[in-house]
Amino acid sequence: MIALRVQRSAATLAQVDAALARLETDAGIYFGVDAGIAGLHPLQATLLVEPALALRLYGDGLDVEALTVFGQALLAQPGLARWRAQTVRGPQVSGITALRAFLSCFDPSADVLLLGALPFAAHRLAEAGNDAGALGVLFFGQHLLRRDGAGDWQHVALSLPGPLLPASPPTASLAAPIASRPAPDPVAAEPRDDFPRGAYADMVRRALDCLRERPLVSLTLSQSYRRRVQLPAVTAFGRLREANPAPASFFVNDGSGLRLFGASPDLQLVVTNRIVQTLPVCGTVARRPGAIGEAESLRELLNEEVDAASLAVCTDALRNDLAPLCAPGSLRLLDRRRPMSLATVVHAVDRLEGRLRDGADAWDAIVATAAPVMVTGTPRAEALRAIDELEVSPRGWYGGLVVQVASNGDALAGTILRAAADRGGVAEVRTGGDLMADSSPEREEQESRLKTLSLWRAFGLESAAAHAAAQQDIALPAAVHLMDAGDPFGHAMRDCLLGLGLGLDLAPQAPCCLLVGADDLAACPEQHLVAVGDAALRLLGASGWTVLPDRPEHGRTLLCTTTTAAPWRSDSPFAAARYASAALQAGDVPAGWQAWALDEQGQPVALAHAGRRVVCLLFRPDSMLSSPQALQLLRAALAFAAVIEEQ
Repeated sequence: MIALRVQRSAATLAQVDAALARLETDAGIYFGVDAGIAGLHPLQATLLVEPALALRLYGDGLDVEALTVFGQALLAQPGLARWRAQTVRGPQVSGITALRAFLSCFDPSADVLLLGALPFAAHRLAEAGNDAGALGVLFFGQHLLRRDGAGDWQHVALSLPGPLLPASPPTASLAAPIASRPAPDPVAAEPRDDFPRGAYADMVRRALDCLRERPLVSLTLSQSYRRRVQLPAVTAFGRLREANPAPASFFVNDGSGLRLFGASPDLQLVVTNRIVQTLPVCGTVARRPGAIGEAESLRELLNEEVDAASLAVCTDALRNDLAPLCAPGSLRLLDRRRPMSLATVVHAVDRLEGRLRDGADAWDAIVATAAPVMVTGTPRAEALRAIDELEVSPRGWYGGLVVQVASNGDALAGTILRAAADRGGVAEVRTGGDLMADSSPEREEQESRLKTLSLWRAFGLESAAAHAAAQQDIALPAAVHLMDAGDPFGHAMRDCLLGLGLGLDLAPQAPCCLLVGADDLAACPEQHLVAVGDAALRLLGASGWTVLPDRPEHGRTLLCTTTTAAPWRSDSPFAAARYASAALQAGDVPAGWQAWALDEQGQPVALAHAGRRVVCLLFRPDSMLSSPQALQLLRAALAFAAVIEEQ
């Protein structure tokens, strides 16, 4: 065995940033557990620049290339020279066997490791000599930058036996500024998504037929979105990590023009001292702002029965995958549906743990869980057939693995999700979701689009700042006539309107009125009016709607979705507080009225009459339980009601 010397020295954040910047142009990889659940996700990171060796995997074996003088010296060592002579490609060759044999040439060490990425097709690594083509790249480095659980960075330098030389960082650790992208070719065809809006939901409907007709327990489908991008990939990755730290953050420059990066919620495997853990994730809900918003998101997530069932199927299927590799009876469920809040979404996480049996190792676990049920379905073979039939483009990197395997047997593997593959200035983002027989096609499409937002924002497309600015671009009237007819929260509404920057005109000369309370509708104007809560229900009852007495529901929350009729649209459902003593009867919308927002049951919660310039909000946007989007809908309502049509 080769006993490499390991030298350590403190590394500064400036050195780390400079080394990471080099990945825009040079081959290498960053793989970090940057966030997660305390006690479940082991916070750490490894950054490799100037790889000494590149091991490129194929269906029929692997090729190895020395990239540095140190790499050439490594391959000249007797053990590795024998390994290389035996590493051929052919119909009976296994790339995983070759990788295992490579690391077995070294003494056990946590710092002697392979780092790289494997695409979705890597599930075929279990088939020796298959025709799957390129199946990823792994790098071996002389110089590593490593972060521990406390957040401290060290430079780790490996050297061969012989005269001891001082450890030094990679030669170009002080990187030049990141170059801007060249201007895009104006005549190049614009990249296209797999589906236009709505067509993915149609594919989901066909998939639901498959779930009913075939021996499938679950099925995960996906689609790709493509955009031309200007921002350098490594800059976008920095923005993504800052805005959305995740259990599996990664950036890979494979040396052939591909830059792959992401912030995945799914740390698929953790192997430490022969104990293997898997942390499946299922269920995605947009994280709403503030403490109330986050609590509402978690409530929605944990009350979602379909997602709970999907996660149970994933965990049971992973147990089935790992059972042949673990000591009998050692697999156990340590955590069930632990909530994990990330920057933009919340997820539920299970944790399954077992002890590897004699003769099994991390490579076996990687192969056994490649193309995991979270991104394919159960049973896997039938799900793969359905995916081939239903999806319109190859999966590429989506659902693949970013891996780190050390010569001491420890390993990390993260599922490649929430990732962008950038080549030639075109970024591809692929997302999907796990389907059950009772899944909602519309909800699945909405969730798929939600999962792209953090990547496009990282590239400066649909940025959060621009989005917020657009939301504020509503021409509010200078003043509003607040009509408080015995409302129990009149002061709260007054404060809310003042907080929006509105003047409160107590005379009826204001461009529009806002009605709360409504003990008496006699003084209520018939035009240019916004009514809120019970006042809105009374007004609708006087306008021909059927309003039924109902059990009072106060301080409850609704999950609202804006419609295409609304002048302001929310990207995702939002919470709004319900204070009501009555309810609208379900039925057709009377002539002249439009629904601007619906609740979870599809019932109107915001209605507008264009001819009269009247808006009825059946929730309280001024409540502390309401999301900021509820206030945006109030702003849109006031702006709409204040418009005077030209005669």
